[in-house]
Amino acid sequence: MENLITELPPDETIHNPKGEAAIARVLRVGAFLSTVIMLAGVLLLVFRGRMGGTAGVHFVKLRELLPQLARFNPEAVTELGVLLLLMTPVARIVISVIGFALERDLKYFLISLGVLAVVLFSIAFAIEA
Repeated sequence: MENLITELPPDETIHNPKGEAAIARVLRVGAFLSTVIMLAGVLLLVFRGRMGGTAGVHFVKLRELLPQLARFNPEAVTELGVLLLLMTPVARIVISVIGFALERDLKYFLISLGVLAVVLFSIAFAIEA
């Protein structure tokens, strides 16, 4: 049981352990960073005395996010954390596309590329709406 890969039949072995490790790392780091950033935004809200409901909280438009972050706007910091959390799975798909391209696995490269296209079009459509 020490080495699971050698105990599995050849058709059930892990396809690319390095790729899977990279994907797992991106998901862990993305989740951790987004949590830390959202916590920083909430702490900024508390220290600036703006906690107490969502009545005084406004959403920052995407095109205004960077200037608001430069001013340490608590809502912008929190929204950056949420945006990072939402983009983490997209990064996972991008890594899959790159991994399948490097492996020259055309079938899964095209499938991953199609999934990435659908996700990006959905995001673009949501931003416009």
